[in-house]
Amino acid sequence: MVSSQILIGGDGAETVIEGGGLRLVDRRTRTEIPLVVVQEARTDGGRHVEIVLTDSAVHRVDGGNPTAATAFVTALTAALPARRDPTGSARVTVTPLAPAEEPEEAEYHPKYRRRQVITLALLLVYVGYTIWVGVVRGAEVIIAPITAAIPLALGAGLLFLAVNVALVYFALKRRGITVPASFDFRTKDGAAWYKFTDADGVERSGRGKNRGPVTRVAYDPEDPRDYSFDLSGKSTLLRAGLLTLGALPLLGGGAALAVLPFLVD
Repeated sequence: MVSSQILIGGDGAETVIEGGGLRLVDRRTRTEIPLVVVQEARTDGGRHVEIVLTDSAVHRVDGGNPTAATAFVTALTAALPARRDPTGSARVTVTPLAPAEEPEEAEYHPKYRRRQVITLALLLVYVGYTIWVGVVRGAEVIIAPITAAIPLALGAGLLFLAVNVALVYFALKRRGITVPASFDFRTKDGAAWYKFTDADGVERSGRGKNRGPVTRVAYDPEDPRDYSFDLSGKSTLLRAGLLTLGALPLLGGGAALAVLPFLVD
C-alpha cells in the first residue's frame, strides 16, 4: 500500500495522493481526480509533473524541486490501479474555492469602489502635502514626509483591517445568514477550509480555524465574501482592538515625522 504523499509547488499549490485519488488544490480551485482515470505520470527531470488522464487530458503541476517531483511520480505510478476508466476528464471534479463572483468584478461592487476612491483621494492629498512642504520649507526637508509615508501606510492598513472587522461583524449581526459548514481540507499553513451552500444553492468555501468536521458559518447575502465562523462580540473586539493598538503607534510616529519640517528650524 502506497502512503499518502503531498507535492508542494513553488506557487503554494498542493497535490496529494490520498485514498483512491488525487487532490490538486491551489488558491482558486480544488480538483479531484480518481486514480482509475490516470493513465500515467511523468516528469522531464525538472520540477514539474504532468498527470495524463485516460482521455489524453494533461494536468501539469509544480513540484517545487526535481527530487520531490520525481519521488511523487514514482509514488503515483505505484498507486495506479491495473484497470483504468477510459472516461478520463468526465470523472474529474473541480470546485471553486473563491466566491462565485470573479475577483476582477469585485472592484465594481459599490463598497470596493468607495474604498478605491477614498484610498486614491488620501494618496493625492498626501502627495500634495509633500509638494507643499518642499515649496514652503525647501526641497531638502521633504525627506521627512516621504519617509513618514511608510509608517502612515502601514498604520492606515492596520486601522482599515480593524474597521473592516467591526463592519463585517455588525453587517453579519444585522442581516447575516447562518448555515452549516463541513470540513473540506487543510492547507500547509494549518488553516482549515470549510464548504457551505448559501441560500441561492451556490457552494462556497471559507477559510478559518479548525472547528471539527461540522461547524456553522454566517455570511452576508449582499456580499458573500464577508463571512465569519465566530460572531462572538468578545472575539471581534479582541481582533479589532489588537489591530488598532498596532496601528496607533505607526500613525502617531508617521504623523510626527510628517510635520517635522515645521517643528525644527
